Amino acid sequence: MNQHTRFQTMQISVLRLPHDAYRWNLAVEYLKLRTRVFIEHMGWDLSSAEEMEFEQYDQLGRAAYIVAHEGEVVLGGARLLRCDHSLGGRSETVSYMIRDAHLGRIDLPTEMCWAEPTTAPTSWELTRLVSVDRDPATARSILNAANAYIKSQGGNECLFLGPPAFMRMARSFGYKPQALGPIVGNQDGRFLAFSCRVI
Repeated sequence: MNQHTRFQTMQISVLRLPHDAYRWNLAVEYLKLRTRVFIEHMGWDLSSAEEMEFEQYDQLGRAAYIVAHEGEVVLGGARLLRCDHSLGGRSETVSYMIRDAHLGRIDLPTEMCWAEPTTAPTSWELTRLVSVDRDPATARSILNAANAYIKSQGGNECLFLGPPAFMRMARSFGYKPQALGPIVGNQDGRFLAFSCRVI
């Protein structure tokens, strides 16, 4: 299948429990794709169960998944979390990945942000962006769908965490990214936190 045909047949679904329980198989396949890419291919030290990479930020009912697929075959996806939500007691609070890294709650560099990340209800975080073949058309469709979803929820900003190339990719797609801190690194690679206004 050439890229033009794939672009014509690809669908984008936004999935969130309990409303989208009848299509939850697509979210499951996205979580399995994360295992194949992040654990098996990239060698990240992440937890998985039943072939799914699943962590504390995959909070059912809170996380929204943007999934690119052809029928039942998942091509890629990303996870969205609103930045004002938190879970847990005082000593074990989970908010979202960029903020928790900055506050030293998880094993990521604390210096990834120059200032404490937002807790505004109009801000969302996008992480775990992945695609089967790294096709820019798939990534662009996922990001555009995320942008539209955030806008539909009254949001005006999206925070990203990924390799530095993600910021260049966002700029090439017409977004106007602003770095939230320096490029940082650990055993899994180099990372950059940045934000974009919703278009």
